[in-house]
Amino acid sequence: MPAEGQSPEAAPQPITLIDETGRERQFQLHDAFDHDGAAYYLVENVDDPSQVLLLREAGDGLETVEGDEFKRVIAALEEDKVE
Repeated sequence: MPAEGQSPEAAPQPITLIDETGRERQFQLHDAFDHDGAAYYLVENVDDPSQVLLLREAGDGLETVEGDEFKRVIAALEEDKVE
């Protein structure tokens, strides 16, 4: 159920991701956006909310974004410079 004042569309969406070992992991989708021609997804692990991942569409799957690209994309998100 969404928090008070939130529309149902604003509630985090549950998703299942399969890691590189084939293990299913449950996440909540917090944001999906485009930046510099790529689609990104900000997700939080359901079992460990301290684990937040930034994922990028790549080929037929998703890749974890790290390092300088992570910093650049998160900065753009915080500055509301994403679509």
